[in-house]
This record gives sequence, C-alpha cells and structure tokens, in this order.
Amino acid sequence: MTEHGQDGSIISDHERPKGEYKMMLVLFIISAALFGDSLYSEGFFQGVSAGPGSIPQLAGAMTLLMIAGLAIQFFRKGYKEGTFADLMHHLFDREVVILLVTLTIYGFIVETIHFVPATFLFLVVTMYLLEPKKLLLKIVVSAGVLAVLYLIFSTLFQVVLP
Repeated sequence: MTEHGQDGSIISDHERPKGEYKMMLVLFIISAALFGDSLYSEGFFQGVSAGPGSIPQLAGAMTLLMIAGLAIQFFRKGYKEGTFADLMHHLFDREVVILLVTLTIYGFIVETIHFVPATFLFLVVTMYLLEPKKLLLKIVVSAGVLAVLYLIFSTLFQVVLP
C-alpha cells in the first residue's frame, strides 16, 4: 500500500513519521484492555456464538492481531524508531489538534443545541479548518451525511438522538 505525504509525495517505509512503534504499543495496550473487558461477557471465547460479547471479542482479537502484524511488517522493512519528542510532534500536528479541539467543543454543545445542528456545525467547521476551500461543497456534504445518519438512526432504528 502506498502512502502519500501532505504535499502529495509518496512516503517510503524509511520516511515514515518517527514514533510508530510507540503508538502501536499504546494502541496494543488499549486494545488488550478492551479485549480483556470483553471476556467478561459471554461470547466466542466462552463457546457462545451469538452472545453479547461475541462481536467485541472478535473485534478485539482481530485488532490485536493486526497491530502485531503491522509491527512485524515494520520490523522486517527496517523501520527506525524515533524519540518520544518525534512521536509527540507526529501525534499533535495541526490536523490532530484541530480534530481534538472541534471534537471536544462538539461534545460540550451536542446536548445544548441538540444532535442535528451540533453535528452539522462540527462537520462543516472541521472540514473547513482542515482544508479552507470549497465551503459550499462542505456544507452540502455535511447536510447529506447528517441526513443519512438521521434517517438511519432516527427513522430506521428509531433511536432518540441527543
């Protein structure tokens, strides 16, 4: 699989951002904790194929295997790990900070102004801050995504939205 940098250039395996192993370790620990928690519900590992823990157990096991497989792939390709500072720079670049801030604000306003307007504003503002071009397209896409979400959850599943 080919990855592209922010400028559109192809990122080789040796040019990957430093800190990938540390991030994989964090994800592995979180996934292992969630997988361990899923074992408290009946599921595949208790011999119940349709129990409440079946999907979480399956998803947790697959996540752990994928993270381990990715680490092995990086090791085989000679990936060189960076420092903790490299990881922090990679994790908290402009896009990540924008997403964290807008998601935090969304969490605070969703119950106040309700799901539909809060989600619409979140989608439009986040997409515009990440790429300040074609605002009208972002508004249309946000409205379309929100309409589909509303139809699925409110109409089809009859779930009360916040």
